Order: sequence, then structure tokens, then C-alpha cells
Amino acid sequence: MRKLTLLAVALSAGLAGAALASDIHGAWTANADRERPGRMYLGYTRNRWNHNGDTLNVADLSGLTSAQIDSESSTPVQFQLAREAGTISFEGTFKRGDGAGQYSFQPNRAFIDTLRGLGVDFVLRRYGGQDDDDTLFQLTMQDVSSSFIRTMQALGYRETLTTYHEMRIFGVNPRFIQDLKDAGYENVPARKLVALRIAGVDLNFIRKMNDIK
Repeated sequence: MRKLTLLAVALSAGLAGAALASDIHGAWTANADRERPGRMYLGYTRNRWNHNGDTLNVADLSGLTSAQIDSESSTPVQFQLAREAGTISFEGTFKRGDGAGQYSFQPNRAFIDTLRGLGVDFVLRRYGGQDDDDTLFQLTMQDVSSSFIRTMQALGYRETLTTYHEMRIFGVNPRFIQDLKDAGYENVPARKLVALRIAGVDLNFIRKMNDIK
């Protein structure tokens, strides 16, 4: 009887562990940014229709070195992008700044409760219809963290998760907000901040416009 009980517990634990696994996986490609050393474009493909990516710091990728990226011959690599919403694990090869391989995603589902504790609903409206792991994957790629959200809330921006995600995509951060404030633009709504960054507005642009006036 005791053996049956232990077996049941083991099976239950195995099923629970399986439930924690994510089925998000696919192919990746990468290209070193020759104009900005230490930066790299990392693209993700999940199927014929789902392609996205971002330029990030190589230092954010644990287990990957510049020597591996710039190797003259095809070099096997394994590395990770670990963030609060989850961890993306990569394997593949690099040669002369170009890389390719496969990736898999391990979500941190506890992050959902963290967001709700900050008063943020766990919904990405621009990605309607996706499940929790899809949302966590998007948040991982753009590094939407509780620290970022708390900082923006402290600056008066109590927004939806979709808006915080867009802020990260387009580079709306405390420094950009302070630059606007220094130029005489205070309390700019979040949506306008995102629109400004999409249009390529930065402090130098604002100063030039003020000089024209």
C-alpha cells in the first residue's frame, strides 16, 4: 500500500512538472551589430507566420562570448536570456558574427501574480487570443520587469501591460522622460511618449526644434 502511495505521489509530481513545461520553441538567427560593438540582433521564428526579434546587449546573454560570435569556423554554442517573466534557452552555432539554431522557452508563471500585485492586469491587447505562456514570452523578449513597471508608476505612469510593453519596445524609459522634462515638456501622456519614440524623437531632435522656434 505504501509503495502504491509513493507511486501516486511520484506520478502526481511528474504530471505537475510536465504542466510547468512550455511548448514555445522554434528557430533563432542572430547578426552581430558591427557599428555598435557588444550589440546583436536576435530573431525568433515559431512558424511560418510568427517572426519577431530585437537588438540587445550580448552581455544580457549568459553563456555566450564575443570570441564565439566572431569565430572564423562554425562554433557550437549554448546560451540563455534570463529575465523575470521567463528564460529562453538557445543552442546552435556562430561563425563570423552570424548565428542560427533552436530555442525553447521556460515561463515564470509566478510573474503573473507579481504583475497583479502591482495593479496590472495580465493582458497584452495587441496580442489578443494568446495564452499565458505566449504573453510571458513577449514580456521576456522585451524585458518588461516589475522593476521597470514600479519605476514608471513612480513617475506617474500607471498603465496597462500593453502600454508598458510598448514602452519597452520603443525605448520609452525614465531617461527619455527626464530629457523631455528638461526641454520643458512635462506630464506627457504615455501614448504620446510611445508615438514620439516611434517617430524617432530624442533630446537632440527636441533641442533642434526649440532652436527653430
